[in-house]
Amino acid sequence: MKHIKIFDTTLRDGQQCPGAGMSYTKNIEYAQLASQINIDILEAGFPSASAEDFKIVNQIAKMYAQKTSSPKVAALSQLREDQVKQTIDALQPLIPSDRAILHVYLPVAPELMQASLGNYANNKTQILADVSQMIQMAVAAGCEVEFSPEAYSQMAENFDFTTELISTAVAAGATTINCPDTIGRACYLQGDDYFVNHMNIHADIIKSRFPSREINWSVHCHNDFGLALDNSMRAVFSGPATQVEGCFNGIGERAGNAALEQCIMYIKTFGNSQPNESFQTQCRTRHIRKISDFVSQHMLDRQPHWPISGDNAAKHSSGGHTNAILKNSHVYQPFPPREVGQSISFVFGPLSGSNHAQSIIRKHGFVCENHERQTIMQFIKDFHKNRRKGLTDEEFMQAYFAYRSPIKVSAISFETFYDEKHFAMQAQVFGADEQIDIVCKDSDTATTALHRFLSERFEPFKIQSYRSESKEPGRHADAYATISIAVNDEFYRGKAHDHDIESAALKALIDACNQYLIAENYGIKNEQDDYPIQVGMRD
Repeated sequence: MKHIKIFDTTLRDGQQCPGAGMSYTKNIEYAQLASQINIDILEAGFPSASAEDFKIVNQIAKMYAQKTSSPKVAALSQLREDQVKQTIDALQPLIPSDRAILHVYLPVAPELMQASLGNYANNKTQILADVSQMIQMAVAAGCEVEFSPEAYSQMAENFDFTTELISTAVAAGATTINCPDTIGRACYLQGDDYFVNHMNIHADIIKSRFPSREINWSVHCHNDFGLALDNSMRAVFSGPATQVEGCFNGIGERAGNAALEQCIMYIKTFGNSQPNESFQTQCRTRHIRKISDFVSQHMLDRQPHWPISGDNAAKHSSGGHTNAILKNSHVYQPFPPREVGQSISFVFGPLSGSNHAQSIIRKHGFVCENHERQTIMQFIKDFHKNRRKGLTDEEFMQAYFAYRSPIKVSAISFETFYDEKHFAMQAQVFGADEQIDIVCKDSDTATTALHRFLSERFEPFKIQSYRSESKEPGRHADAYATISIAVNDEFYRGKAHDHDIESAALKALIDACNQYLIAENYGIKNEQDDYPIQVGMRD
């Protein structure tokens, strides 16, 4: 079983992405989450970039140094003596416990060398000498060293130079050679020029030149063609890579890096698929959703359909899917969502079926018999006909209550006879048409009179509170009424609006009474025994 190390560069390469930078405090919080998920190496930043970046790397190193076990901390440095020294200083707290990694890099792609290094690119002898000197300096200070030939996948005619560069780095003490697809255009269709094939050749060369050295081969892929995951995994499964670099949620330069949550779950799911070799990581996958949410909240938004950790990755709406999942929660999931801290959930939408509707109603503790679920489902869809993107449970149950309402009022009229106020309601009560006439006695308001009528007709109750307001200016604005009632120590709140303030209050009182009557007549008395199906279940 080959252990594949996870090198997390969310705090370095991830924060190079425009708009993804975080405060000092959030960087430290992220480092705590990274330790919790048990990655192998956290690249905490670029200490020489600024005083703040130095402070972040140094504080993370101090924090990890207080623990007996933590990820190693890497920090990036250019091939410059002052930067190497500054990076060593930032990592100093972890040097005694052998958990400090200095990551130094140099471009090897011909065009990038000229663009980045200028005339220095032509002095390859000096470059080799400088690489050796800088790495020896870091090793002498007690750091491990990772060396990256930048844009390795585009080295082109520089293969021999890259070979000497890697050999020089290893001879000087580097223990990790990282082979980046820096601009994300590597593809296996390149044949012999595919960078994983070059990695295999270089691994063999280094093994023959340094037979006693154990070199950790790493891969760092960008996602410009959407191939970062594929390229990273080919480097592991078909190449020499024992370390994968990337960022959670795939953030990073341009189109981002390989998404670590995808790499981790790929290895966990397919790591045993090869006949002669197995692969694994040491990551605690149940924390993936937590760290992914942190990146989404504080760095860059995550798309709902994002693989592994996206909001929709374990969420279902269509009738066929929901119906099957209610019987077997795994049938439409490639892996149990709980493995990454997710749980299956459902959203009721225009393509949802009656099984889904029934399960939501029963989850909330109300009756939905098999013979009526189709009718109820269609009523709810019609009630929210313009909500094509799906309903919240609150909106869904609002429609269910509208369907179940025992008292359905179609018209209210007010009259005065011989100084007595009357009001009449055309209504259906439990399905039967009724003309309800109510007299307001003495100084009764219409609301008081209706309260007395409903208490006598059904169950005595008390009005706990009443509020009426207009949400828009002007005398023609609707009145919005809210009334809370208490029945046998249970509380129900009704809401309604109307052009007439008295009518709004009457409708709100009826709405509150309806909620009580629905609970009394359609509430499930023994939910656990009768209806064991749960929505939003943990699988």
